[in-house]
Amino acid sequence: MPNDYITIKALVSEINNFANGGKIDKINMPEKDEICLNVRSNGQNRLLTISCNANNPRIHLDGDKKQNPLTAPSFCMHLRKHLTGGIINSVSLLGEDRIVCFDITSHNEMRDKVAFKLIAEMMGRYSNILLIKGNSIISDTLKQVSYDTMTKRCLLAGAKYELPPQSKLLPTQSKEITQLLRNYNGNDLAKFIISNVSGLALITARQILLESGIAINCSKLDDKDITCIINTLLEYCDIANSNKYSPCALIGDNLSGDFFVTKYIEFDGLKPTDSLNQAVVICTVEKDRLERRQEKTKFLQKAFNSQRKKLLSKLEKDKNKLQECERADEMKKFGDLILSNAWAIKKGDKVAKVADYFDENSPTIEIPLDERITPQQNSQAYYKKYAKLKRTYVAVNQQLEKLSQELEYLETIAPSLELCSTNDEIAELEDELASIGALKKTRKDKKKTKPSQPIAYEIDEFVVLVGKNNLQNDKLTFKVANGSDMWIHTKDAHGSHVIIFAETREIPDKVIQIACEISAFYSLGKKDSGSKIPCDYTPRRNLKRHPSGKLGMVLYTTYKTAMVVPNEHKEYLTT
Repeated sequence: MPNDYITIKALVSEINNFANGGKIDKINMPEKDEICLNVRSNGQNRLLTISCNANNPRIHLDGDKKQNPLTAPSFCMHLRKHLTGGIINSVSLLGEDRIVCFDITSHNEMRDKVAFKLIAEMMGRYSNILLIKGNSIISDTLKQVSYDTMTKRCLLAGAKYELPPQSKLLPTQSKEITQLLRNYNGNDLAKFIISNVSGLALITARQILLESGIAINCSKLDDKDITCIINTLLEYCDIANSNKYSPCALIGDNLSGDFFVTKYIEFDGLKPTDSLNQAVVICTVEKDRLERRQEKTKFLQKAFNSQRKKLLSKLEKDKNKLQECERADEMKKFGDLILSNAWAIKKGDKVAKVADYFDENSPTIEIPLDERITPQQNSQAYYKKYAKLKRTYVAVNQQLEKLSQELEYLETIAPSLELCSTNDEIAELEDELASIGALKKTRKDKKKTKPSQPIAYEIDEFVVLVGKNNLQNDKLTFKVANGSDMWIHTKDAHGSHVIIFAETREIPDKVIQIACEISAFYSLGKKDSGSKIPCDYTPRRNLKRHPSGKLGMVLYTTYKTAMVVPNEHKEYLTT
């Protein structure tokens, strides 16, 4: 996405229209690299999000309201101390670069006015958020950098703030860029421009050339071509005040995509949005949510995979042991044959050649012997092996049953890994994995977290709840639901428990159908099926807890089955 000078400048113009004169009511830091400011302006309260995430740096209004950590990070506390109650005088760019500056007037402990600048540097992996005092001294910074050899700057509290050194031409330096273009002698013109002019994304440079009617692989530029490129570039540098300003978004299948200040010629299917801010939210919030969830649950997924691999390895070893135990009867037969032919076997023989009278054809077989002991002792050794293998057979069968139950329960956790996103849900999964020995509990915070909440739907005035993990599934099924409420679960596939709350009413078939489609969506079955998935549904009264006592595992015999296509049905969501 063209998260460049041109796009950020237009976005900052939109944010300034709202935030100028706004009051900062609250400051939170839900992520280690993201701050959220509650700004009240023109009678509206809106959430301003600033993220310096290396993969997804962004700034926008009206994003996700995330859960905050129990203990605020030190940078967040510093911002609260100096900026809470402050007034945003303006939002602008510094140095014609991707550096957003919030000019803020606040008050100190003595109620004296103090000037601050909240700086958001939106520069990929070099992105950062800093609080600058009125005398250009860094008060604090989110990412502390003692000295960066690339930017040649020191970003520490107490150091003087300086803009990153710029070796390229600025987009508004028309004379210099004109001279630069006169020296162009072929190859990729778009790449030539971005390698010499700062703040432009490659697709933006291509867009400017296409709109100017210049071939990207032209061999040379005349004065007319150069003038056309310069005029188009200058127009894009102030596109927010141009009639070309038409924010739009390109949405992909995964709900993340690209946002643009106008309809870029290279892309089809661009959807107009009410504002560039809205386009940024549409394209980045879902991507951020997915990346954050993957990052936060990485250790849980690793613990799950490790435990699953361990259980499968144990199962494989025990199955091999069972194959060995199948030779138990053969050991007993060898013992019998040696004992019955002891008269013909001598101590020191390595092999006993005897007739196998257990076979109707009485073939001659060879039985390995320990030459150091007598035939009778060899016979007893085989009897001992027989007894040991019989005992092992019983023990291994019991172990196999136990391991199978543990693996089956572990598989029920898999859907939860895809659904958990909040700190409470992650904490519950961590506790559950710790309870089965998949990981050691590492959470140092001993404060009790709030129970996480299930996904809530309302379908034709019927409340439908979907459990996100085994704890929620168990609570929904056996503590919240009544006997007449409808319980739904995918058949022969691990997934969420779904409850339709009847409240003494008869549940229409349409509601059951939609709830079954939701159940199929929140299951592992959708990964293995290209079409329809069977879902069982039955009144809650027909369920019993599984004898193993594991959370979320149930038994039922009376039920009906519906074949459905997985569907999230976002239109019915209430949470």
